[in-house]
Amino acid sequence: MALPIETREISGAAELYDWFGYWPDFHDAEVISLHLNRKGASSLHVHAWDTTKEVDEKGHYVMAKHIVVKFIFENVSDLALNDFSQQNVISGLDIEKIGSGFRLTLGACYGLAGSIEAETMSLRITPGKPS
Repeated sequence: MALPIETREISGAAELYDWFGYWPDFHDAEVISLHLNRKGASSLHVHAWDTTKEVDEKGHYVMAKHIVVKFIFENVSDLALNDFSQQNVISGLDIEKIGSGFRLTLGACYGLAGSIEAETMSLRITPGKPS
């Protein structure tokens, strides 16, 4: 599966794709932080991983390829967020190209959910678990 069309204009998206070998759906990923600024860049940090088919001695699926993805938004134009919590697990993360830029949607699971619209979006990856 190739890099989704919606993400091809996003700086850093190809590196995320290369890390996993596919575009992740961010199922059960955790929002680590959200920084919103009236002017300049805003950012969202998400801890994601690859859930393998392997099972550990406790019967849990083994998680590999841990990574922290920093989504950087320039000129946030709209947002609708709710349910921020001590832990913010998302059911998935979608990105779509819209007339005024991009919309990132966080699927509801436990804690933060909603959407952020911005003129531009880029991302940076940091391999490993969050500190």
